[in-house]
Amino acid sequence: MTTAAPVGRGERIVAIDVLRGFALLGILVANITLFDIADIAAAERSYDDLVIGAAGAPFMVLLLVFVLNKMMAVFSMLFGAGVLLVTERIEARGGSALGVHYVRNVLLGLIGLAHGALWFGDILLVYGVCAMLLYPLRRLPVRALLGAGGAVWLLAFVVESGAEEEYVVRALAMMLVGMGLYRSGVINAGRDAVWYRMATWRSLAVGLPVCSVGWLFADGDRGEAVAADLNNLGVPFMALGYVCLVMWFCAEGWLPRVQARLAAAGQMALTNYLMQTVLGMLLIGALNEARGERVTAFWMMLATFAIWVVQLAWSVPWLRRFRFGPAEWAWRSATYRKVQRFRV
Repeated sequence: MTTAAPVGRGERIVAIDVLRGFALLGILVANITLFDIADIAAAERSYDDLVIGAAGAPFMVLLLVFVLNKMMAVFSMLFGAGVLLVTERIEARGGSALGVHYVRNVLLGLIGLAHGALWFGDILLVYGVCAMLLYPLRRLPVRALLGAGGAVWLLAFVVESGAEEEYVVRALAMMLVGMGLYRSGVINAGRDAVWYRMATWRSLAVGLPVCSVGWLFADGDRGEAVAADLNNLGVPFMALGYVCLVMWFCAEGWLPRVQARLAAAGQMALTNYLMQTVLGMLLIGALNEARGERVTAFWMMLATFAIWVVQLAWSVPWLRRFRFGPAEWAWRSATYRKVQRFRV
């Protein structure tokens, strides 16, 4: 039996990196409103207190209809797909993926704990915990993975739980779906452009109206609860639509420079995700201090765009010189208990 080795740079599926970069930018839209909040209990109140105004209204539409929970779902799908991608490549070399999988994700959970000490909204610990359940399920057929993911997602509607527990359940559900989408070739550029185009329109035609209608009539606690439930019903369709949309663009070769920027940001997703927290907390904190009050939705939109520019600008030149982002390099080196080559 050969020794397990890390996935090399030349083995990457570029379309997955593009999708990861796309989701990375989207997740910032959701998180930017929470970087000046102390804990999850204050999150709902922070939305109620946020000053929107006409200038900030487009940002809130983007957040509520197109981003909220959808980008987390895409990230979770990618994580599930990544579990299969890493384990299958190791096993194809004749190695055992068991130890790599669990060491890799225990380390991810520890990174999440450190990140969570800085900001309450960390997702990495959730992913590290959920990964413990995924390895034994990796050989399930596509229908079983997709069915299990859908059932777990619906379970969150009927089981009484807090926001944090629901967060974990929904992440696990979309990871299972992501494993099914990987196994069926959907999330890893295994279909043609025509298939992706049709799947994009069909998925968004279901998800977009469902996610939109609730927020149009959200008024008061009861209205907001109904809007949130409708939003979550539409999330899997929206997330699948985003997956197929990005794969469609990749299959057609559209916007190659944009794709290259997104792919670089996605290849360094762990570094950029952690960087978003640091930059977001510093920027929103400085704006709040300068204004003497909490920034409006418009200023949060500007802060989001500024961080997008930084991350899309720095990722490409970094990867011309280095094989990994700093966080990815440290994570891989610790996983394989061997210092990985850093420079190109």
